[in-house]
Amino acid sequence: MKSAFIFTISIILLSGCSSRSSEFPYSTSPEALKEFNKGWVQIMDEGRYGAAEDSYRKAVNLDPNFLVGKSVLARLTLNLEERIAFERELFERKNEVEGDERLILEVYRALVRYTNLRDQGAPQAGKVLNEAMQTAEKNLGSVVHKYPKETYLKAEYVEFLHSRYGPRKALDSLNALSLPEQQKNPFLIGVAATMQAELDQFDGALEKAKELEQVVNDPEQPKPYAVYAYIYLQMGNLELAKTNADKANELDPLNLDASRLKERIDVLLSQKVVDSTEIDQ
Repeated sequence: MKSAFIFTISIILLSGCSSRSSEFPYSTSPEALKEFNKGWVQIMDEGRYGAAEDSYRKAVNLDPNFLVGKSVLARLTLNLEERIAFERELFERKNEVEGDERLILEVYRALVRYTNLRDQGAPQAGKVLNEAMQTAEKNLGSVVHKYPKETYLKAEYVEFLHSRYGPRKALDSLNALSLPEQQKNPFLIGVAATMQAELDQFDGALEKAKELEQVVNDPEQPKPYAVYAYIYLQMGNLELAKTNADKANELDPLNLDASRLKERIDVLLSQKVVDSTEIDQ
């Protein structure tokens, strides 16, 4: 599952998951960092894109010079004009960020540029995406090995490996990179479940999805429903896939994973109806 691409001090954000803190030394205030980390949990672990956007906006309002925070918000906003303005600012101010934080900014800035080109129908969008993927693999690979307790950057790194090399290599990397305390992280559980589904390991995928549901332990969070929807889609069970995708979309209409799944499933169901009608005739 591609999730919208879709993110120091140790701050425990929510109870119930031991790896919800960051060790990366972001150059921002503790107040802004708290909102930034909260956004990570909301979008990655809970699948609440709308709530995450609010948290990232609070972070950059608290610290307008937090460029990595702005780059994450730029990846999330659906407003093309705002995203273009963010891209321009990130380019003009990129030299203000140094060291490992610069590596992260380079990745996110490249992804924002790709998204803007794609949404404008620019022919070079594909080339820019390929370059962004290469940058992400190199830069985030360096960061996650240097900061192994950085759960969400590690999660994004695995997703980039997934996009470039497929589920087998990404799943192997996830298993090799995950610390014991990260193995109960909701996002990482969900990623493992979806990759197992892509490998046709459906029993294991459903076990992981059930584990995710138990860890989240909140029927109002869209994340488990989106994961179940993806697994059932891979299994060819469109009815169960639709039930779960609709529920995830209902809980958060801004959840890109859920909305894209819903659209894809609805198209397949419509085609199934058409095919059935043609057979009957």
